[in-house]
Amino acid sequence: MKSALLSLCIVILLSACAHQDTTMTRWERDRQAFLDTEFSSKPIQEIEGEAQSGNASAQFHLGQLYENGKGVEQDYRRAENWYRKAAKQGNIFAQDSIAWLYQDGLAGFNNLAASTRWFRLAAEQGYAPSQNSLAFAYQYGTGTALDYKKSIYWFMKSAEQGYAPAQRNLGIAYKNGYGVEKDSSKALHWFLTAANNGDGNAANMLGVIYRDGIGVKPNKALAWQWFKKAADRNNYNGKQNLFAFDKFSFEEYLALARNGDPNAQLQLCHMYFNGEQVESDYHKAVDWCTQSAMNGQVDAQENLAKMFLGGLIIKQDYQSSYVWSTIAAKKNQGAGTILTTLKRELTASEIKKTEQKYALCLNLKPNYSNCPIPILLD
Repeated sequence: MKSALLSLCIVILLSACAHQDTTMTRWERDRQAFLDTEFSSKPIQEIEGEAQSGNASAQFHLGQLYENGKGVEQDYRRAENWYRKAAKQGNIFAQDSIAWLYQDGLAGFNNLAASTRWFRLAAEQGYAPSQNSLAFAYQYGTGTALDYKKSIYWFMKSAEQGYAPAQRNLGIAYKNGYGVEKDSSKALHWFLTAANNGDGNAANMLGVIYRDGIGVKPNKALAWQWFKKAADRNNYNGKQNLFAFDKFSFEEYLALARNGDPNAQLQLCHMYFNGEQVESDYHKAVDWCTQSAMNGQVDAQENLAKMFLGGLIIKQDYQSSYVWSTIAAKKNQGAGTILTTLKRELTASEIKKTEQKYALCLNLKPNYSNCPIPILLD
């Protein structure tokens, strides 16, 4: 079982693997998993039979096939027909899909009022993507009367479920004063929340904020890192901003790192690991990553968790990986994946002993001097 952990992105260092494109949220993944598990192996005739018999899930799946032309000739009208049948039975995926069909105007189905109505039905059932779409409708008055208060209400409902696009949209609302008082600190909070939840657009916005000093002190190193994260998530604007950005030299990062800047320390970790502007040196890479992590840099903390897990550069230690992934997971969704796997692999007794041993490190306000330190392999 533990050998399976090696598949968990242990090509260390890290960011290229840790920050791949995550534009598909868990809601879209859940929808796809629902389709794959129930219908992927069924022939079209069987799905049609179930749909004709009133199976809402089959009706939704059939709508998907016709909309995308998978296994059948693409036919938006048939897609709309099957979506409608499933949506009327309360299927949230069908309600969301038919809403998009009406909003995008595919095959002449341009009906913004109907689109908003279907988004509302799915939103009221708690479907976070539809809640975000309904908030947009209220924000811009598409298919309904413009209502900033309702827009903020639905953005918040969606964001509180962890839907990254809604978290980013709340950041935009606070940044620009859409339905709320302008508040740069709240905007920054929601952009950070969305970016750490995998949203490339939010990561790019953070890069702009730190580059231009919007409500914060300009920070070139931090701006570059957020643009890099946005680019790693395949965000077009992030790629363009990263390309245009005047990157710090090794000497500039070194000066900042020696002065205690955790972001510069993490950048030095990457530079030493990859041999960028300096000769590759794993010992120094691990040292700077550790300093960055102990100064509270969440990506460095996730990197340490991965290094302890992989055991390719430092001595492998699942308990130490558990500690660092627990700390990082409080702010970083990617670390939560490592933590979930470790909880399956470690026994309850091992976890209890680890939490007792590193209790000061795992506090709400961690004492990082009590956290595990990596030991390089010979």
